[in-house]
Amino acid sequence: MNVTPETSQLPNKLADNMREDRSHRTMGTENYWVHLFGLKYTDGVKAHAVLAEAWWLIDAIASYQPDLKRHEEKHRWWMVWKLKVKKDGAAVLTARSDTGERPFITQKLEFTTHPEGEWDFWQEGNVLIIPEEH
Repeated sequence: MNVTPETSQLPNKLADNMREDRSHRTMGTENYWVHLFGLKYTDGVKAHAVLAEAWWLIDAIASYQPDLKRHEEKHRWWMVWKLKVKKDGAAVLTARSDTGERPFITQKLEFTTHPEGEWDFWQEGNVLIIPEEH
């Protein structure tokens, strides 16, 4: 599937296309990309950033990496990052040790153009993936 942003798409259509792209990424990743801060990420994460025009999301998660040592007893280097985007563009990025656990990192965003919905990412050690790739 060719991964290019289409800013002319309606927001719901873009979100649907992003979910469809994720659903096809069930065989792991072919490449590992490295953020400037050292966090590695997969083809699925890169595709998400391209489609949503949200490179800032990888930047945000990477920026918390030095702080994660302080919370190591909570996550043991496996965690769930969740981006919740409301219809009005307000969003919250959280990190937690597992689904249902209290977040140990919370970042509120007043506005983003990222498509509405809840978007999960898993971090295994120093690698950020989308759950479908696992």
